[in-house]
Amino acid sequence: MTLYSPGTEQVVAVASYWHCTDSPWGIGDALVLWLATEITPENIISPGGIFTDNLNLAQTLVKKLTQYFPEFQNILVETLAYIDAHCEHTYDGECYQVLCQTQDARVEIEWGEVLDRKQVIWPRFPAGDAAYDLTTVICPCQVGNIQINDKTMDGEVKVVKNVDGLFSSSAFLAFAETWIGPLDEKEI
Repeated sequence: MTLYSPGTEQVVAVASYWHCTDSPWGIGDALVLWLATEITPENIISPGGIFTDNLNLAQTLVKKLTQYFPEFQNILVETLAYIDAHCEHTYDGECYQVLCQTQDARVEIEWGEVLDRKQVIWPRFPAGDAAYDLTTVICPCQVGNIQINDKTMDGEVKVVKNVDGLFSSSAFLAFAETWIGPLDEKEI
């Protein structure tokens, strides 16, 4: 999810939430959250953090994948602190909610009003010097909210409907995601 200052192209927050049910690094959750320091309300974690219940998994996800996503292109993800947190999520088919709780912070994120569901098969997804075969189901959403310690970030989702009538959004869900790799150089 990427939130923008209302009516502008200024990014105020970027979030990537992972709920991993199988991996070589175990199961667990990781929320990679970056907040623009110049507009983050006082008493809110800044510039964000990586909230997780499995440190090894979170470090691997950030190092091998998340830092290469277009949403994090100009963000120094590797400088964000890793924070031990209780993470949970719920989904009712229309609204996906995440809660990451620490002693000092309560981070709640919501994706809502699913606009579409489409399967994506992306062979050789580029991730730095590596590549992975990626399959997933992408669900662009109309709504995205981030709340920290009961304060809602002032930001909005950007939604576009292309000429084919398909939606894209800066807030989207990815389900049934599978990453195979890294692929050998000879396979790339």
